[in-house]
Amino acid sequence: MPDKQPGGIAIRAENLTMSYRSGQSTLTVFDSASFAIRAGERVAVVGESGAGKSSLLHLLGALDRPSRGKIFYDSSDIFSWSAPNLARFRNRDIGFVWQQRSLLPEFTAEENVMMPLLVGGAGQPEARRRAASMLDRVGLAQRAWHRAGELSGGEQQRVALARALVTGPRALLADEPTGSLDYKTGGAVAELLGQLHRELGFTAVVVTHNLAFAQGFDTVLQLEKGIFSPQGNRGAAEPARRGGGSQ
Repeated sequence: MPDKQPGGIAIRAENLTMSYRSGQSTLTVFDSASFAIRAGERVAVVGESGAGKSSLLHLLGALDRPSRGKIFYDSSDIFSWSAPNLARFRNRDIGFVWQQRSLLPEFTAEENVMMPLLVGGAGQPEARRRAASMLDRVGLAQRAWHRAGELSGGEQQRVALARALVTGPRALLADEPTGSLDYKTGGAVAELLGQLHRELGFTAVVVTHNLAFAQGFDTVLQLEKGIFSPQGNRGAAEPARRGGGSQ
C-alpha cells in the first residue's frame, strides 16, 4: 500500500479513458485524460448532468476500472494491486459520500458510522468509540442512538460524512453532497465539510452543480465533452486537454 507524501501529489490520472458499449456503438466518457491533485487539496468537479462526473469518482474510488490508463495514489498504480489489497484500500483510504447517503435506515446513526470500521476488522468497542467521537465532531452526539430513518436530511448527510471519515481516509470522494438538501441545510453541510477538511487535512474531490460551493475549493475542474478544463486554480490540478464524447 502507498505511503502518504505530505504536500506531494496524492492522486494522479494518466491517460485515463472510459468507454461503454451502447447498442452497436461505443460511448466514450473521456479519452486520454491526465491530471494531478496534491495531498490535502480540495477539488470541485463541475459539469452538466451526464458529463461523466460520477464515472470519474467511481474510477478514483476504484469502484470501476478504466478502459485504458492508470490511476496513482502517491506513486502506486492502484489497478495493479490484488483484489484483497484494493478492497482494503477502498475501506481504509477512501471515504465515499453519495447524494442519496445510502444509510441503513433501521440502524442507529452510531451503527451506520461503525460499519466501515467493523468491515475493516476493528472490534466493536473500538468501532463504537471512534464512531461516537466522529459523530460528536459533526455535531450529532445527541442523535447517535436515533435510527437513521428518524433523522432529517441534513442530519443524515452529517452521518454520511462521519461514516466516510471515521477510518481516517487519505481522500474523500463526494457526489453532490448538498444536492438533495435545501439551500440553508446545504450551506451548513458545505460549511461543515470545509471545517472537517481544515481539521483533518484529507484530499477531497467533490462533484457538485452548486457553483457558489465550488468556488470555495482550491481547484475547480469543468468536465465537458470529455475534456477537463480548469475554471479556477490555486492548487496543483493539471487537467488534460484531450477528450472524447460525453456520457
